[in-house]
Amino acid sequence: MTHKELNPSAGLLKLIEANAPYWSAEAEVIRSYWDAPTRNIETDIKWLTHQIYKEYWNGVHPYLTMFNEQLPQASNNQQRLKLMELSEIVHEEVEHFGMFADLCIALDGNDYQLSPDELKAAGNWPENDDLMNLRKQHIAQSPEIGPRAMRFTEGGYVALFTEGMKLAGRNKFDNAVSEVCKRIYDDEFNHMLLGIIETDDEQLSDTDWKTLEAFTVDQMKKRIIMRNAQFSKPVNETRINELLNGQAKPVVFDFSYAAQLLNSEAA
Repeated sequence: MTHKELNPSAGLLKLIEANAPYWSAEAEVIRSYWDAPTRNIETDIKWLTHQIYKEYWNGVHPYLTMFNEQLPQASNNQQRLKLMELSEIVHEEVEHFGMFADLCIALDGNDYQLSPDELKAAGNWPENDDLMNLRKQHIAQSPEIGPRAMRFTEGGYVALFTEGMKLAGRNKFDNAVSEVCKRIYDDEFNHMLLGIIETDDEQLSDTDWKTLEAFTVDQMKKRIIMRNAQFSKPVNETRINELLNGQAKPVVFDFSYAAQLLNSEAA
């Protein structure tokens, strides 16, 4: 394989520039919670239950549904390859769900015991619904650009895992959170980075890029609100409004590492 040069288009550069302050803002919200004076076991149970909900109902369930829907169509090689890819995603999502569920033991000594319906009742929250509904609206509005926007914002910039890893050495529960976040970060960061870069492989017009930028920024703003609610609102309304206005120091996108990943994939 020849070496692939990373030459991001003007559209991708603008897309990254537009989202970088919001990636940083999501991280600030999560980071603010760890040392918040209002943090206690009840708020830890709250954010963890919400995260388990996301891993199961926003992660495992939709991909498993896609797999089951496509399984009867596996009559040709191309479709079977798609099923294999989906099965790998399902496996990874179940693994992440399991790791967060196992944190319940480290938190209060009790194993996770919620049924899917009980988890839906206990773990869902309005701000997460708002994010998911916005993604659906964007997909309905543009079946071409909407799904790309969803993939682009699905993990943010792995803010939860980046900030969670920093908890190592504090106490039993925080150590366990740190270990889980590190393990998931190792899975997700490379996927996230490649997903952003591979957006450039699409044949997008200037109008498409503008639509993608608008969709992703709107979704990232919803992510910030969603995270603040998940973590019992550690960031006050004044600062949240500043973050929603793009007033966080932008994440510096690692183009050099992305180029290494791209060539590793091509090797």
